[in-house]
Amino acid sequence: MPNDMSRRTFLGATAGASFALAAGAASASTGKERLLQTIDCTQTFPDDRYFEAGAVKVVDSPAGRYREAEASPKSRFGYRFDVEHVGKPHRIVIRYPDDKRRFMCIMDGTTYDLTTGVLTGWAQPLTGKMQEVRQIFWPRWKECSVVFMTWGEGEPAAAASIEVWALDTLPVLDVPGDPGDGTRRELGIQYEDPCGSGTAEGSANHTEWIDRVVSYAHHTGQKLLVHPMAWYHGPLFPSQAEAAGALDLVAARDRSLYLRWTTHPQDWFATLLKRFEREGLEFQGSLTLMRLGSLLEKMNIDSAAVAKGGETYNNVMCNNEVQGSTGDWTPLYNVRNFEAIGKLLKDKPAIEPFGGGLPPWAYGEHANPGCKMGPMFNPLHPTVQSAILGLVREIGERYGRYRSFKGISFNMFASCMPWFGSIRAGYDDFTAKLFSEETGILLPVDPHAPDRFSRRYEFLTGVCRPAWVAWRCEKIRAFFGQIRETLAAARSDLRVTVTLWNETVVPGLLGEVGSAQQLYARQNTHELFREGGIDMALYVDVPGLCIDVEQGNPRDRGGHGSHPAGGTNLPVESLTMYRDFDFLDQASLDVMKRQPRPGVFVFNCWVEAWGKHMWSLPAPGDKNAAALAEMDGRPAEGIFHVNSEYPKDGFWWKSQMRITPAFQGGVHFLEPYAHALAELDACRITRGGLFLDKAHSEALRQWAGAYRALPNDRFDQVGSSTDPVAV
Repeated sequence: MPNDMSRRTFLGATAGASFALAAGAASASTGKERLLQTIDCTQTFPDDRYFEAGAVKVVDSPAGRYREAEASPKSRFGYRFDVEHVGKPHRIVIRYPDDKRRFMCIMDGTTYDLTTGVLTGWAQPLTGKMQEVRQIFWPRWKECSVVFMTWGEGEPAAAASIEVWALDTLPVLDVPGDPGDGTRRELGIQYEDPCGSGTAEGSANHTEWIDRVVSYAHHTGQKLLVHPMAWYHGPLFPSQAEAAGALDLVAARDRSLYLRWTTHPQDWFATLLKRFEREGLEFQGSLTLMRLGSLLEKMNIDSAAVAKGGETYNNVMCNNEVQGSTGDWTPLYNVRNFEAIGKLLKDKPAIEPFGGGLPPWAYGEHANPGCKMGPMFNPLHPTVQSAILGLVREIGERYGRYRSFKGISFNMFASCMPWFGSIRAGYDDFTAKLFSEETGILLPVDPHAPDRFSRRYEFLTGVCRPAWVAWRCEKIRAFFGQIRETLAAARSDLRVTVTLWNETVVPGLLGEVGSAQQLYARQNTHELFREGGIDMALYVDVPGLCIDVEQGNPRDRGGHGSHPAGGTNLPVESLTMYRDFDFLDQASLDVMKRQPRPGVFVFNCWVEAWGKHMWSLPAPGDKNAAALAEMDGRPAEGIFHVNSEYPKDGFWWKSQMRITPAFQGGVHFLEPYAHALAELDACRITRGGLFLDKAHSEALRQWAGAYRALPNDRFDQVGSSTDPVAV
């Protein structure tokens, strides 16, 4: 046997031994725990300790006795309990029956501190026994609450008992199979949304939030944090390249909720990176680039002017319109809109911002007729590329000095740069000319015809579609190569990760989930991405350029379509779409298997019950607003009072939020991790969404002890299959 093969076989055997050792021997120091309270949910409690809404009942079953909400959305019940030490770690242990199909939301009712969700049945077998949720939380009030709410029709929330424990500390997980030198696989936490640091983890600011993320990362063995550095409207740090802006939601001591913002954010990322260096943790900045101020400021979105020959670096669509907005939910969240909204609020007691009637969007952004969700800016235009590269260069120069900084990732939503998003975009004069020059394919379209854009679309997608799609993919891959080189100029080992989402792409491009979006009805995910400009097969041999795929199949149980809480009334195709493509889209899985170090992001997608969501200016003399109008040590530029209002149902406090992720119950929580390793041989797994998942620490500790012992290199395939042997 050749020496190299002998070495790799030996390393494989060593890795297998490490995997077994870590799975059995991952250890932690023991922290002291103290039981504060036990609640038997089948008993009766006074109104100041218990409330219910809907036909709540006590059930006797083979699984045991428990309390169950009505099997209709938003039926709920809840309890109050007290703690002694605000801001210290606690654990709440909830026993619930795994005896029927359920979709329950668990929360404190106001913030995300205690928020989690549980799915049982349907795609996972029932045990017929009691299961547990063991949620870590840092209470921000001595008087706490926990609420159980039904989300899906026919999927009732239920609980048998509750225990509240005070913890002296969160024990640190020791992973003996990981020497900490970057040679092992990566396990981490990922945020899609950066706005919850003041309403989750019991924190009111980034200082407290960093402390608790660090503590939980050590406790669960998740060494990597992926968090937005640039969100829907540009950088979240004090950028010199682009207009910056940050906003967050924060809870006051009396439970009132506020939204605050600034166009001059402080550099809390530097603080985090310094802390991570001391703690042995790693950070990757994610970019959900939909807009950049320099592009918004000078864009031309006048479709009539462009039809007459006017220049634009915005995308021109297949319907002859210029893409003047993203066609999604994001325009509101540009903080440069908030000053105008504040002026509007001076004359009104409150407004519902999602209900319309707001001032025009900043920079004149507006949707053009017939333009669906998609990127505003042409990713091949030099002006657009220069702006993106400028931001990447600044990030590298600013943060590359920190060894804890590992690079950046691009969240590829349907409406994000730098890709076309779909086959519907990219028919402008610049792109058409470049395509003809580089391929020799002449377009039989009058270059001055006002409808030339739609006629190009018909020709390019009907006559020479393969060449058109392949050329776009090659150009986008080349641009990502430039992005990687620009970042690496600051430090050669920095990486660029392209994170391909399906949860935000499929409904945006193809419409409501149904039979037409089912497996084998539509194109596979790889081809869907190719039509938007990203061919995963082109990224297999580019050092420092990685591909991650997003998986979020709990979305099948709620969140999309005209009936997002349909539950047992939903048709089969609505309950299997994301899951089938995550697990059965073999063509796409095969392409990912070819990546040298493939990655998976498990998205903790959430369901939203907004109620009547209202914004208002704080009342004169509002002491909360005065205390909270500070962001990272600097005065915020503005603050709104916010709240979601619902019909009164006995809940004790007015301020409420009902946004909840969905997790598979019991051991099934680990299914996407096992799938990522078994099918993709994933070298990197991150998971998260709106806030930190703190309800699965035991499962994560078990997984981390084994997974982080594996070498950061893919297994060799033996024969035609890795089953049952891998090296």
